[in-house]
Amino acid sequence: MNEEIVTEKSFLQIKSIRTSSNAFMMKLKEGDVIIALDGEMVHKSYEELSKELSGIKEKKVITLFRDGVFFNTFIYGSLGVICESITPEKIPELEILNINEHFDKDEFYFLFEIYKKPGKFAILLNTIPSVLASIAPPLWMLQNRLWNLFLFTMVFYIMLFIISPWLFFIGWILKSWYVGNSQIELLRFFYRLNNYRLSLSFCARTDKEAQEIARKFDEKIDFHFSYLEPVLIED
Repeated sequence: MNEEIVTEKSFLQIKSIRTSSNAFMMKLKEGDVIIALDGEMVHKSYEELSKELSGIKEKKVITLFRDGVFFNTFIYGSLGVICESITPEKIPELEILNINEHFDKDEFYFLFEIYKKPGKFAILLNTIPSVLASIAPPLWMLQNRLWNLFLFTMVFYIMLFIISPWLFFIGWILKSWYVGNSQIELLRFFYRLNNYRLSLSFCARTDKEAQEIARKFDEKIDFHFSYLEPVLIED
């Protein structure tokens, strides 16, 4: 009887993460607490949850708790972790939890990635493809500060135009198709090339909300085109 009561009220806390698992790719951490799945509270064993996750056909939103912060992220299958049960009494925030304050199933969520480099502005990447990349690749490159790629692309276009305007037109179409389909991977590649490292991955409804969540995890983080108050510099 006691075990049933504990199971009904307990949550799952991640104790270890398998390398190359879904949880590893999602940048989850040991100590993260699994709160809900698509807005439904998770009060079950990990075996039951894993079986449910393995059978999902479409992505779902999983709500987690880390270091005093509730956040959401997409889940596509089993996490590949080892969990243990934890009762709300051990984490005060879970005792007064209202899942509706942290996830709204009627809202559309974007997946964001945060890339950081010591001493530099962080980069907020919205993983939803931009139409601009498929229409005008050079403008998309300028928007995302891909200076080297922009210069290379402009030289490529100029050379094609000198040879033949028709060749330039065909080159523009092919370049637009390639950049439009590969834009997220291109951005990730250039961020890594410039020594930026993926530090966070989570869902949010807007860029502003994503920056606010990132600031909760790191009070010193700042962005280009920031919606946040500037970081206070200590004397």
